[in-house]
Amino acid sequence: MKYKKINEATIQCIISEEDMEEYGLTIADIFERNEKGEGFLRDVVERAHDEVGYRLKGDNIAMQITPIRDEGLVITFSDAGIAGFQNMLEHIKEVLSGIDPESMRDAIRALSDKDTQQKNNLEDTCRIFIFSSLNHVMRYCISIPSDLTVRSHLYKEREFYYLVIEKNRLSKKNFNKISAQAVEFAGLIVPTEEKLIYLGEHGECMIKDRAVSRMRQIYQ
Repeated sequence: MKYKKINEATIQCIISEEDMEEYGLTIADIFERNEKGEGFLRDVVERAHDEVGYRLKGDNIAMQITPIRDEGLVITFSDAGIAGFQNMLEHIKEVLSGIDPESMRDAIRALSDKDTQQKNNLEDTCRIFIFSSLNHVMRYCISIPSDLTVRSHLYKEREFYYLVIEKNRLSKKNFNKISAQAVEFAGLIVPTEEKLIYLGEHGECMIKDRAVSRMRQIYQ
C-alpha cells in the first residue's frame, strides 16, 4: 500500500492487486462492504498514522473508493467534512484503459457541487457509473444476470457515458453485487440529487429507463 497526504485531513492510499491478495480480498468484498471488506478499510485508515502521521480528529470520515486499471484501488478518505470531500474528488486517480486520467477527473469534477457535496446522499438507493466508451457500457450490461430487473438510465455527456442504477426492488445483496461487477468497466461517482439534476440538464439521455435490459437486447 502506498500512502500520500493530500493535506492534514485528507489521505490517499493506492491498493495494488498484490495487496488485496495478501489480505485475501476481492474488489467485491470492498464494494459489498462485507465484514472482511469493512475490516480492511478500517485497517487502511489506522495504518495511515504510521505511514504519513495522519490523526483522525473525529468519528465521521468520508471515503471515496475508485478502481484503477491494474485491478487495484485508490482509497481517499478525509475527516474534514464537505471541504475534505471536495479534496477527495480532486485527487482521485482514474486510470481506466483508453482514457486520459486528467480528462476523467474533469468529468467527475463536473458532477461536484461545492456547496452541497454531502447533502441528499443516495448511495444506499442509487449508483452512478462513468464509462469511457459505449462498448464498456455494453459489456457491463451483459454481465448482469438476465433474471434481474434493473431500473437504470443511460446518459452521455462529452465523450463519457453515465449509467444510473437504482436499487428499486433489487435486494441489497443483488444491488451491491451488480455494483461490484461494474468496477471492471467503470468508475464510481458518489450519487447526490444535484449530480442527477446535472446529468438531466447537461447530458444527453440515451435510454430513459431499463437501460441495462435494452443494452442487453441490442447486444443479442
